[in-house]
Amino acid sequence: MTGLPIRSGVPARWTAALRGLRARRVMVAVGVLAAWQIAGELNNPVVFPPVSAVAVALVNLIAHGGLLPAMGASLKLLAIGFGVAFAGGSLLGILLGRYRLLDVTLGPYVSALYATPAIALVPLILVWFGFGLGGRVTVVFLASFFPILINTYAGVRDAPGPLIEVARSLGVTGELGLLRKVIIPSAVPFIMAGVRLSIGRGVVGMAVAEVYLRLGGIGALIVQYGAVFRTDYVIAAILPLPILGIGLTRLSALLEARLQAWRT
Repeated sequence: MTGLPIRSGVPARWTAALRGLRARRVMVAVGVLAAWQIAGELNNPVVFPPVSAVAVALVNLIAHGGLLPAMGASLKLLAIGFGVAFAGGSLLGILLGRYRLLDVTLGPYVSALYATPAIALVPLILVWFGFGLGGRVTVVFLASFFPILINTYAGVRDAPGPLIEVARSLGVTGELGLLRKVIIPSAVPFIMAGVRLSIGRGVVGMAVAEVYLRLGGIGALIVQYGAVFRTDYVIAAILPLPILGIGLTRLSALLEARLQAWRT
């Protein structure tokens, strides 16, 4: 069987460009680490420890300092808070996007709460919900809730009108049918954008809640070593947080690509 010739030059160029990009990233990372090491050696290690000291501290935390149990506790807190925020934010976003009366009624209150810094509410949250898991979950929930709500609302509100009319002409009737087959699938890019934003904010909320409460997790380690001015251990305890945020963001991007496979 014969066919059109395969244009192998384009994939080769893309592969070369990707390798060059990775090489530049490695070079930048090496340069940043080298500058960090030099700056740390020239400064007081209590103020700015070198990267070698942070690496040793990170190894010690993993081996003897309880970093892995603390990470497990933090992940549990993040999973519960983010899960509740995703369920509540997506549901309320769909309702506000589809029903004008709810949008007009609740919209100003949602905007007011969104404009209020979550960290300013932490003392009240601790009084209302206690110093246990409930209070910490509430902090993570508030940090993660609004990006999902706002992006879901925008995606549902801006669902293509012609696409809805075509679906109705093909026999898709009822609000639930339109939501399941047209509106929510078309809003997936908006929803997943909100998920990516809320993951980063959820990690921040998790750290804030644990630092305030000092009951466990990564935040407790940060407070523990910060109180005795072990800056190398403080930085080593902070490092898993951005790594966690990057990993979860990449995971959400893979999930988005899978959910949007029907577009291709």
